[in-house]
Amino acid sequence: MDTLQSAPEQIEVQNTKLTLETYLWRDFMPISPPDGKPLIAVIRIKAQDSMEFPTSIISDKLWIINGQEIWETEFTNEEQIASNSTPSLLEKVARGGPKWEPGVEVDVIIRIIDENNHTYLLKTSNQLINRTD
Repeated sequence: MDTLQSAPEQIEVQNTKLTLETYLWRDFMPISPPDGKPLIAVIRIKAQDSMEFPTSIISDKLWIINGQEIWETEFTNEEQIASNSTPSLLEKVARGGPKWEPGVEVDVIIRIIDENNHTYLLKTSNQLINRTD
């Protein structure tokens, strides 16, 4: 866990500075189970300074840390690669997470792999788990 917690909040890969943005939520809409659906995470890897997101970079793994608990998972196939309207980001999705309480703040870490197979960890701290009703 120390390696994950010490991950930087900005990295440089292929001359592009990268940061993370997240949206985390649990669904409590009427069609959901009484205790809500599992955690869903939308992760946006953002190239800084409006740089185009390097297409040779991938992200395959996600860790979300809540106190001493860790959810480790791989991303789904739901991926939005940088487009003309959003050339500076890559969006990834993970589903089926733990049923942690909405309102909790967690740390989010991803693994990034560049074209030379070098791996990097990238983190964003104190991310709120939201609730949809």
